[in-house]
This record gives sequence, C-alpha cells and structure tokens, in this order.
Amino acid sequence: MLAIEPQIVEQYVRTGKVRLVFRDVLNHRERSERASEAAACSAQQGFFWEMHTLLFENQDRVWGTSNDGLLELMVGFGSQVEGLDQEAYRKCIQERSTLQKLRASDVEQRSRGIYAQPIFEINAQRLFGLQSFETMSAYIEEELK
Repeated sequence: MLAIEPQIVEQYVRTGKVRLVFRDVLNHRERSERASEAAACSAQQGFFWEMHTLLFENQDRVWGTSNDGLLELMVGFGSQVEGLDQEAYRKCIQERSTLQKLRASDVEQRSRGIYAQPIFEINAQRLFGLQSFETMSAYIEEELK
C-alpha cells in the first residue's frame, strides 16, 4: 500500500473525494502489538501517518528484532518523528496505554472476517492483498459515480 499510498492521498484524499482509514489487525502477535502501539501513541499527537510510513519502511528491522527488543526499537522509531513529544510518546509506549483499544479493534476486525492485511474496503467492495494504483483507482472511480 505504501508504494501507492501517496498517489491515493494526492488524487483522492487531499481533494476530499475519499477518506483513508487505517484499522489494526494484530495478526503477528507481539510485533503487531508493538508496531500498532507505536502508531497509536504517535497518533495521539497527530503523527500517525509519519509513524506508519516509518514502520512500513523498516519492516525488516521489526521482523529481525526479538520480542524483548521491540520496545526499544519502537522508542527509537519515535525519536525519528520530527515534532513528536518524546517523553509523552515513550510513556505511552512503555505503559502500553493503547493496547486495550488496539486489541478491541482487532476483535472487531476479526468479527468482520478480517484476519490479515492488507485488505482494502472501498464501500462494499473488499480487495485482498496488494493492489496497483490502477486497480485501486478503478474501484474508487466506480464507487464515486
């Protein structure tokens, strides 16, 4: 998604035609939880998409880090987000203050039959797996009619 995300944002979100919503699916246990917490704690300060991008670009580091090292990795990612209040972010991550809400979101997604990602919902249409910009655009344009 990240590869086509800027195009979707530029053509549809910024023009007010589409609202882009990210929903968590915690299908990789501790890794999913820690990454989702980093994004949620960043979101509390208005930096969700910046952290989302950082996490996407560093997937190999997340997968290559032991469960015991994930907290420190996420704290480190926070230090790369310009403007993020590091103290508040670190406290949020360490106290796991968003985890309960993230787990509830995961339960809700699973109740809707969503167990993995990426899955894209464009109104009633559900697309599974990575999609090209052309495919996404065709579905969006059809729904905008």
